[in-house]
Amino acid sequence: MPMSAIPAALNRAFGRRPWAGLMKPRSPRAVTVVTLGERCLVARVEPGRDGGKPRLVEALEGTEGDLARWRADGLFEGSRGVLVLNVAERHLLTLDRPQVPDPELALAVRWPLGESLEVEADQLLTTAVAMPRINEAAPEQVLAIAARLDPVKAQLATLRAAGIELRSIDIKDSALRGMRALMPADNDGWVALAMIGGDLCIALLWHGQFCALRTLALPVRQPRDSREFEEQLALHIQRTTDLFERQARQLSIRHVLAALPALTPESRANVRSALPWQTTLFAIDEAFDTSAVLQERCADHNDLTALACVAAARLLEPVEAAPATTALAVEQAS
Repeated sequence: MPMSAIPAALNRAFGRRPWAGLMKPRSPRAVTVVTLGERCLVARVEPGRDGGKPRLVEALEGTEGDLARWRADGLFEGSRGVLVLNVAERHLLTLDRPQVPDPELALAVRWPLGESLEVEADQLLTTAVAMPRINEAAPEQVLAIAARLDPVKAQLATLRAAGIELRSIDIKDSALRGMRALMPADNDGWVALAMIGGDLCIALLWHGQFCALRTLALPVRQPRDSREFEEQLALHIQRTTDLFERQARQLSIRHVLAALPALTPESRANVRSALPWQTTLFAIDEAFDTSAVLQERCADHNDLTALACVAAARLLEPVEAAPATTALAVEQAS
């Protein structure tokens, strides 16, 4: 298999065009997403009843030893399975759009990504996502995404050993697209942010597309009190959103959508009040049709909440954005 085929394959796996909020969703089908690591997570989302909110039917945390049981329990049956890479397992780079046809974008960004990571380009899975032009003075840009080939192959082998054959690969940052997709569509720019693991992922979204995407490390040192942490977090968000506003000359930013499950309700309210924009706190029970058990399980769990939103992003993608052959990507990365 020629290594040059891998970038185009992952391009299909990640999805070359992000979800666009004003477009109609594809024909209904369940989506099951899984993340591997020290703790393994799985979430299954199904279409809503009678066109209602998507249904979060399961969200679990366990170990690799639980993968085969999850498969036996039918979590992957009748669904599109997606391997979701953790924040630490992917690398992002915003680049001026290479002057090549769209099908060649993933190949064109391999070398700058390889240089950035100081690895050989053929050791990477890469894709390039076109970004809306929000500043007429700036050139067109793409969001280049890379994952190291060998760790992805190892994860796919672990899943295969448990009897799980997946069709696609995504990144946990797609939770931000899913959060936005679960809100009413409009023509404004939205800042979406989520605590994921030890990071704060924050993006500027317009019609469901990434216009900018940043990852901020959450403070490792335990703050003196929760108020200090809240102030630090609000300051990080303010600075990043100010940067987005300066970049977005052709776009009005009117909303912030924040998923902060691990914070106490009081801390979430304090962070919200510290932001100078209309801020909506993302809540699983408001975004999904789900059980009281799953509401409680996800209520203070950053990563289960994020995984459910990645599944929603996949479920609500329009037909035009669907990867052409997701199975090919998995075969070539395995």
